[in-house]
Amino acid sequence: MKSRSFLRKPLALALSVAFAAAPVWAQESTAEPVNVDVTATRYDADAVVAGKELAIQKAANVDTATLMTNVSGVSFQVGGAVSSIPVIRGLADNRINTLLDGIDAVPSCPNHMNTPLSYVDPSSIKSISVFKSLKPVSVGLNSIGGAIVASTGQPTFAETGESLITGNAGFMYGTNNNNLGGNLSVTAATDWISLTYTGSTSSANNYTAGRAFHTGQQTTGTTSGNQVLPGNMVGSTSYEATNQAVALALKSDQHTVQLKYSWQDIPYENYVNQRMDLTGNQQNRFNLQYWGGYDWGKLEAQAYYEQLNHTMNFGPDKQYFYPSAGMPMNTNSNTSGAKVKGDVNISESALLRTGAEWQRYYLNDWWPPVANSMMMSPKTFKNVNGGLQQISSIFGELEQRFDPSLKSMLGVRYSLVNSSTGNVNGYGCGMMCATENADANSLNNNSKSKNFNDVDVTLMTSYNHSDNQDGEIGLARQVRAPNLYELYSWSSTSMDAIMNNFVGDGNGYFGNPNLQAETAYTASGAWALHTAERDYMIKASPFYSYVNNYIDAVQWTGNAATGAPSARLVPGQFNVLRYVNQNSNLAGVDLDGQMPIAKTEFGRFSAQGLFNWTYGKNLVTGYGLYNVMPVNGKLNFTHQYGGWDNQIQLIAVANKNNFLSVERNEIATPGYFLTNLKASYYWSKVRVDAGINNIFNTFYYQPLGGAYLGQGRTMSMNPSGGAAPQWGTAVPGMGISYYTALNVKF
Repeated sequence: MKSRSFLRKPLALALSVAFAAAPVWAQESTAEPVNVDVTATRYDADAVVAGKELAIQKAANVDTATLMTNVSGVSFQVGGAVSSIPVIRGLADNRINTLLDGIDAVPSCPNHMNTPLSYVDPSSIKSISVFKSLKPVSVGLNSIGGAIVASTGQPTFAETGESLITGNAGFMYGTNNNNLGGNLSVTAATDWISLTYTGSTSSANNYTAGRAFHTGQQTTGTTSGNQVLPGNMVGSTSYEATNQAVALALKSDQHTVQLKYSWQDIPYENYVNQRMDLTGNQQNRFNLQYWGGYDWGKLEAQAYYEQLNHTMNFGPDKQYFYPSAGMPMNTNSNTSGAKVKGDVNISESALLRTGAEWQRYYLNDWWPPVANSMMMSPKTFKNVNGGLQQISSIFGELEQRFDPSLKSMLGVRYSLVNSSTGNVNGYGCGMMCATENADANSLNNNSKSKNFNDVDVTLMTSYNHSDNQDGEIGLARQVRAPNLYELYSWSSTSMDAIMNNFVGDGNGYFGNPNLQAETAYTASGAWALHTAERDYMIKASPFYSYVNNYIDAVQWTGNAATGAPSARLVPGQFNVLRYVNQNSNLAGVDLDGQMPIAKTEFGRFSAQGLFNWTYGKNLVTGYGLYNVMPVNGKLNFTHQYGGWDNQIQLIAVANKNNFLSVERNEIATPGYFLTNLKASYYWSKVRVDAGINNIFNTFYYQPLGGAYLGQGRTMSMNPSGGAAPQWGTAVPGMGISYYTALNVKF
């Protein structure tokens, strides 16, 4: 595919280097924006990816979400190359909060291609904090699970009376798919003003699996003509992305204000498990932040605005001519918001945190008519027309340290969520669009406005039993209102419905304006045994959630107005489903551990490991919840000597054939073992990384990869004559890949 050069400015060079973290692998966050002493310490995240561990992961990842790959309980739903969706203990997407520099962005795409962390390159990240099942109410809203808090760091200023120019430049390359990237960061600052530019670019071709998994069937009528992909090539996995930002910050004593403008251009990002590909994603974001220190504590305030233009069509590996030309789909959104939060020292052992937030999200999703098409003309298809979701929220949170070994936190948040949309219509193709017309009338003739009153309550207690034992326990009630696509996407016809799909399973989905908010009741705990120095440690973290009105989906027969859930499930193919409220539960346990092996004249040898088991069940159907990661574990053997930091990583994943989402015909996947090798050397200003991922070129299917839709006649739900894509093929993982990365500070 033709490459696009930088918008507005040229750039340079690529990635850093990394290794993420569960609590025992991660480092404490150093990203507090203002150095103000707050007597009562903030409640700790379950894991923080930062420092050296973050650097190791950056070298091997172009997708910011996957920097958390070594956090127990965290997995990833496959999306585009830079747009995977984090899954925390079985909950993903809108069910968890994902904040980037304080902004909880909303995906604006019927396939959720523009995920919140896709707007930043890994090289720009300074820390990622992960709250797994429970989160303080001050951290996030309108979600029923944990939270991911990513930061690009605080402004850099010079010492008093001095000035500085500093920065870094990086480069990375991966062999499997010719993944090439570069990044540059430059800061010029005095003791009161700071100006920073950051930029990155990366691109890759399709990747290859460990062996052939398809027959090399010809796809006719693509934008590249008739083509045959090699049997081991995973179609629709190529991409190109550019991210840039400029930040201006001012500082006076303990008060700092920063205005950051960031923009993104993704000219193409192809999707292996979606019917369509991303053919353009342009984002502009303004983020104004204030941090202030006062005698009574500290104050944070923020205002932001984001404008997004997103387009989709069939990429180079999918049939484009039917014989009409493609199926353009356009999305435009703008998001504005403001928040204020104060930390008030009540006493030496008590801290009150209180604040308010407001967010306005406006969405248009329309599909232009296609020339010479009988079924996709003459009108513009309005998928979501003037969708609006406004959230107004207030919270209060009290932390109390009763003695040096015991502290608790109680928080309450109230949020009012207003959702609405305008009238819609289909392509207007006469009798051939009879179902479309009935579906549109069903939405237009009923109320298109809903209010949700969300009340979140979180109680956490941590106890330090001794130098060798500590634990914590928490309870929470967390509420999430349905998103605009869940409420207002409206067409039950297969061709339209398959274009509305967040989860990459190949099915078609349409909305339900009668949906109720999800309410999760969660209990979570942790107990750690360790030496006083914490060089030996093992930690167990069990959890349980009951979700009332969980938004799942059922196979549907008929249109939106007069249809009903299918009386008998249709297995072994893709189907149309409708969102419905049902009840569910999730349970599981995370294990983390570490131990030294030896300390010799050749360096220190140690081991770190993690294990996760998560169970999710729909209590109405009795089937499993979709996209729950099977039992999995990782074991890292590390060696450190001088500037060397080396690792051998072993990964084990069990088969996924129990508690599948039968309603969605979820595809089973076999278990697998992978081995990765990583090495790095660090001088004072230069770091070099090299490694081999999947060193034995193991072939495996990704448990959260969904259905393989990377080539063929993807507009057809179930193509006739055995043409691709057919139900039953999961998405393979990448075969062996050598990588290297260079990072230079100045």
